[in-house]
Amino acid sequence: MITVLILGAVLVAGLARAVTGFGFALLAVPLLGLQMPLPQAVALTILLQVAMIPRDIAASWRHLDRGYLMRLLVGALPAIPLGQIALLTIPPDQARLALAALVVVAIVMRAAPARVAGLIGRAPAPLAGAIAGLMAGLAAMPGPPVVLHALARPLSPDQVRATLVMFFGILSIISLPALIHGGAADRSTILLAVSSLPALIAADWAGRWVARRLRSSVFRQLASGLLLFSACIAAYPILV
Repeated sequence: MITVLILGAVLVAGLARAVTGFGFALLAVPLLGLQMPLPQAVALTILLQVAMIPRDIAASWRHLDRGYLMRLLVGALPAIPLGQIALLTIPPDQARLALAALVVVAIVMRAAPARVAGLIGRAPAPLAGAIAGLMAGLAAMPGPPVVLHALARPLSPDQVRATLVMFFGILSIISLPALIHGGAADRSTILLAVSSLPALIAADWAGRWVARRLRSSVFRQLASGLLLFSACIAAYPILV
């Protein structure tokens, strides 16, 4: 049964997603996990992201950097199974700590002189995608490498948001069959996703309204802050 807390989690995470282009799973999974088993929270998050793809295409297509998206996917898709293989030898907690440290270093680099700050954006897009794919398979954290790369490139906020939303939507489609096969995305979770979808659509509409009124500098500060928050979430349960 849907609750106020579930709707609140979807609204908050949906707003972050609409404003920055990422952060939905980052915020939704911990909040939904207060109300349901973690596998079901992950499945609900993935189902909602997949359900939003038609709206994302309609709202974002004209801003989407399709060439950049394809280069990210060329690197990411083959790397996901490699990350799953690496999971057999590398503990996920160590991978999350390493990724959290890299996020902090990269954000510090963004505040450095232009020659240093530009190093991230000059990295090949397939490399950023490959790191994201590895982290998706190894630690279920594909976001930071791609977000950092997109923010460092000469893209408008609309292009960053559109490209990130579509990238994570495609990764959600890829991960959905495993969740269905494993039983996490069962009938009750699908019904919960259907009943939560209007809240996500409302949050998406409100977030896009806010995003259109943000200056580019404010957008990048918000995105960097959300990335730092993701690093804290990754590191906190391991360090405490």
